[in-house]
Amino acid sequence: MFKLKSLVAVLAFSVFSVEADSVNFEVKENIALSGKIATVKTSSKYKSIAGCQALCEKKNACAAFVLDSKAGKCSILKSVTNEVAKDGLTSGVKS
Repeated sequence: MFKLKSLVAVLAFSVFSVEADSVNFEVKENIALSGKIATVKTSSKYKSIAGCQALCEKKNACAAFVLDSKAGKCSILKSVTNEVAKDGLTSGVKS
């Protein structure tokens, strides 16, 4: 009985942790953001919206991401200072 209660407690905590860690983004097509850059990645795993967003989620200091899929570049921003229209870019801001 003790093992079952412990298992239930662990599962309940795990579910709570997953929900607490989820991050919402406002994704904007054809928008470029500028601000303080934390990092820029060109690895193939960051060349999609999902990959670039996942990288941002992992970074505590990430406020937003900018994906240039043509150049294969994912930029992680610590802060956002400006937003302008730019074809081919996709940006995501933590909300």
